[in-house]
Amino acid sequence: MAAEMDEGFVIYINGMRLNTLRALPHWLVANWKVAKMFRELEADPDSGFLGYTPIFLGLRKGAAMQYWRSLEDLQRFATDPNGSHIPAWKWYNETADPDGGLGFWAELYVVDGDSFETFFRNVPPIGVGKFARMVPMDEHERRLGLSPDGSTQKSTPSQESVEKRA
Repeated sequence: MAAEMDEGFVIYINGMRLNTLRALPHWLVANWKVAKMFRELEADPDSGFLGYTPIFLGLRKGAAMQYWRSLEDLQRFATDPNGSHIPAWKWYNETADPDGGLGFWAELYVVDGDSFETFFRNVPPIGVGKFARMVPMDEHERRLGLSPDGSTQKSTPSQESVEKRA
């Protein structure tokens, strides 16, 4: 199977790192706050939040790969004065991180509808597959050449995109 979407989406990856053992209580509270945000976002279909996948990076590090309908949706959530994000950041800046014991990092990617490729074999839909349209691989137009069988047949998205825009 492959995931297809006509429109693009946003991937936002953010994570935490426990830098010192004495920051463990803050790390636990931060995880609770993040889980609360995800529950709130999942309960609001108008938020633009499509879902997330937890990422285990070791005993002191973890992250979440988030999927958003648009950059505007993500920005609206991050700057909402009535939402849970601003108070969580205020708590982190003022309480949890006076000595650098708990670190945060983030990456943001805006994905055009023609610039991603997926395949799923012997797994339930995960990641993009949770919110995209799933189609059998033999009905899927491979844009970037990713295939489960190792073949290299692909279309050239940059050329097709140029032709579509012309």
